Amino acid sequence: MSRTIPLVVHIDAKESPLELERNALAGIDCEIVSVAVASEGEIIEAVKNATVILNDHSPVNRAMVDQLENCKLIIRYGHGYDTVDVDACTEAGIIVTNIAGSTSEEVSNHALTLLLASARELKRLDLATTSGRWGEVYSRSILNHIYGETVGIVGFGWIGRAMARKCKALGMTVLVNDPYVGDHLAVEYQVDFVPKYELLERSDYVSLHVPHLDSTHHFIDSAALDLMKHTAYLVNTSRGPVVDEQALIAALKAGKIAGAGIDVYEQEPLSVDNPLLSMENVICTPHVAGSSEIGWEIIRRRAGEEAARVLLGRRPDVVVNPEVLGRMSLQS
Repeated sequence: MSRTIPLVVHIDAKESPLELERNALAGIDCEIVSVAVASEGEIIEAVKNATVILNDHSPVNRAMVDQLENCKLIIRYGHGYDTVDVDACTEAGIIVTNIAGSTSEEVSNHALTLLLASARELKRLDLATTSGRWGEVYSRSILNHIYGETVGIVGFGWIGRAMARKCKALGMTVLVNDPYVGDHLAVEYQVDFVPKYELLERSDYVSLHVPHLDSTHHFIDSAALDLMKHTAYLVNTSRGPVVDEQALIAALKAGKIAGAGIDVYEQEPLSVDNPLLSMENVICTPHVAGSSEIGWEIIRRRAGEEAARVLLGRRPDVVVNPEVLGRMSLQS
């Protein structure tokens, strides 16, 4: 009887040669394939016999998990894992891992860029200057100071901490809301942990760095926006549904907040008729906060390394659902 070798399946909108992933898996007896998928049925067909699934951003819901016969590990490229039904995976005894920390510098840099561009009103100034309206915007006193102002960071994981470090370097006061991290981090990063309402009321800029979970869905809603200063800006580089987009649009139209810098949206790709696109006080980018050539290489290499660890009977470095480990015999 022939022995069945493990199958590693990469799923995405397009096939990939997987050079870095294959390098990480070199020497391990396994089959590695990349499959282009565009529907739930195609995903199920591609991964039903997989031992390891390499998932860029495709949805893996409970119905798909129920079809997995041999799967030990699902690797979600990047920080977020909201496209994977983690509870279903846990029930099925499947480890879920993400590549935490892989693009913390890129995402925090992007968030900081949106903050600075909002504070200095770069979109409005550029549009006016390049269309011959210099006199309408030239002023010595219209822009924000930044130094000494207050930023509120929601979520103090890898990215939130990187954002705090950079804002402190600019001389900003940093407030943090995250009930899941230890108080010692407030001392280490010289920040103040505060309740949600206080962060919203005191901040000149609110920067979101949380995953999209039931507990963070519409974390910023109309009530939250009502608490913010009318001079404050909202920055979102986390996940679109963390913000109630219709409430945000209404608040911006009513002048309840000064503006926003947004990289993620409730519906992606962003519709061309979305009102956010026509607002001079809103800067929009296409969900690229984590983008860099080096960062993407790190994600792909680490994804291959995590797959290799599990195929060798070892525990992956990052485990989203550690409760599943008790049912598996893995070396640390």
